[in-house]
Amino acid sequence: MNRRKFITQTTAAIGMVSVVPRSVLGRGFIAPSDKITMVHIGCGYQGLSEIGALLRCPQIEVVGVADPNQQSNDYIGWSLNGLRNSLRRLIDEPAWLEGITGHPGGRDVMKYVIETYYKKNRQGWNGTIQAQEDYRELLTTMRDVDSVKIIPCDHLHSYMSVDCFKRGKHQIMHKPLGNKLHESMKVVDMANAQKNIATYILAYSSSSGNGINQTKAWIDAGAIGNLREIHNWSNRPVWPQYAEIPAERPPIPRGFNWDLWLGPAQWRDYSPKYTHCCFRGWFEFGAGSIADMGIYSMIPVFKVLGLGSAISAAARFSRVVKCNYDLVPSQVLNTWSYPDAAAFRFEIPYKNGNGTVFFTWHDGGMKPDVPYGLGEDDLSAEGMMFVGEKGAIIAGFRGESPKLIGLRDADLKKYNSITAPGLPNMNEQVSEGTPRWLQGWIDDIKGNSSSKNPGSFEFVRELTETYNLGAVSMMRNGKKLLYDSTTRTVTNDEEGNKLLHRDTRKGWEFV
Repeated sequence: MNRRKFITQTTAAIGMVSVVPRSVLGRGFIAPSDKITMVHIGCGYQGLSEIGALLRCPQIEVVGVADPNQQSNDYIGWSLNGLRNSLRRLIDEPAWLEGITGHPGGRDVMKYVIETYYKKNRQGWNGTIQAQEDYRELLTTMRDVDSVKIIPCDHLHSYMSVDCFKRGKHQIMHKPLGNKLHESMKVVDMANAQKNIATYILAYSSSSGNGINQTKAWIDAGAIGNLREIHNWSNRPVWPQYAEIPAERPPIPRGFNWDLWLGPAQWRDYSPKYTHCCFRGWFEFGAGSIADMGIYSMIPVFKVLGLGSAISAAARFSRVVKCNYDLVPSQVLNTWSYPDAAAFRFEIPYKNGNGTVFFTWHDGGMKPDVPYGLGEDDLSAEGMMFVGEKGAIIAGFRGESPKLIGLRDADLKKYNSITAPGLPNMNEQVSEGTPRWLQGWIDDIKGNSSSKNPGSFEFVRELTETYNLGAVSMMRNGKKLLYDSTTRTVTNDEEGNKLLHRDTRKGWEFV
């Protein structure tokens, strides 16, 4: 019997009309023997792709789902029927959604998947999952729920997280913490203040196999001299990007609450070019490729090297040229969407005060210059590089399999003898149906750990400030912005400083 059922039946037996409030037990308290109840906010492609990890964990029970979309099959994915087929295997229904082409999504789909899995895999489970379009109404109805997973579009992350902090809910969030700097920092502040609420940003679980400890060991030993530059590059975006605001006015799909999907964003007419995977390309709704992929790769780099928040950011990016009706070519620059390819250059101080290092993020196929010791074909589609005054270290996109380059043979032999342990495999199963990252979050909730898990929201503050500052430099047409992290202000550009905030729609003021 879980905690909610026990409390409900006990209060009914003694004639009480309300459940025991959380404050009686101690805010955030969950007995070690209890299941952690959860509401899943966001039921799109990514949420459904990840639901299996939560369903297999016997310590968690998902009891409600929320999404503005009821059900559709128009989500963008990595293969035509890949998501549907993986969900078929999860719920053991080989013919589920037969005849449907495309990726399913929406709260009704998530509800069906959870109920079907629990009925087949949890002995004695015969319940129902609550499903609503507005997560706020669901959490008000199910106010004794312990936790939430937040995985809607980026522009809703901060709003939902702060709201859930105020409701006393433990949180798992898919990256990023938000797509506006001040909103994201509000989440960090709440995480620092609410020590009894466990949080976890899922991007940290990708540290598995990362070789950043080896890279640091070589840097500390002087293998490449003083570290001058860090480069990280990706072939993202792999979603469509739009240089112009959609002019067509298609009808809003049935079962989709467009007003609720917009949330705090200013009203605009519906277009499928904004929703699902496409949201990442818009300044209002996404945070660009760096927030989509750079969080995965750079979390361990910031942590292991001890990097602070960027003190400057400048962007250079691909340009689009069009011909107007008078046949005069002109450059397309806008303040609403990210370009097809870009590079962000940040100056980042070390937390210990020992100078700064330059970090450059490249996307859309852009790559750094090829250093001495490498050929043109040696830079893969995605990768990472650390450049010093005497040589460089080349690695995979997330820092895996680092390799020294540009060194003399004698030095190469000397430094290759220096080894360092890898980071813990966060996806390793450490208990029944539970990977290491998830168990760490559960241990925080139940008070079974002496320190907060390394994926807690407050530990990605510096990287979160950095990528949000980069997005603003893009919207300022590449102007170099100087940033003060103590006051959280751009000090040399008032228009850029304004873009650290959202122009919030009335009625959706940031909570």
